[in-house]
Amino acid sequence: MIESGLDGCHSAASVEGEGFKPGPMGSRGLGQLAYDKGIRVLAASQANDVAMEMASLRHGLLTYALLKDGLEAARADFRPADRRIELGEWLAYGVVGVPRLQAAEAVGQRGVLLEPAAGAAPAARARRAQQPRLFDFAKKKDSPLLEALR
Repeated sequence: MIESGLDGCHSAASVEGEGFKPGPMGSRGLGQLAYDKGIRVLAASQANDVAMEMASLRHGLLTYALLKDGLEAARADFRPADRRIELGEWLAYGVVGVPRLQAAEAVGQRGVLLEPAAGAAPAARARRAQQPRLFDFAKKKDSPLLEALR
């Protein structure tokens, strides 16, 4: 099974494409390829939004949520909480973990300055909640990434 993650501004647009609808339509875009091959693609931001970075950590929010919170802190063990993290569960955690990280930073719980990703348009400086999107066209059951956590 092939999986992909896109941690960048406007990343959902790379899958959605113009007029993309999941199905055997013969489109040439990434969305069609993902559908045809049963690929999961996790996009860091919506098509019309930017991805945020944690300047002091040199990570985008999605990367930090997946690696630090999701795997290292085992917070991705949530659907269900069974002491194992499966790939689909881990990717789904990215969708909920990023807004949580951003909200925690907004109230000063993390103490990390968020800024738009490098190269983002100046208008991106108006802070909006970053919302990742998971395009899940996988056709098979997951096997665990991590088992017997802590």
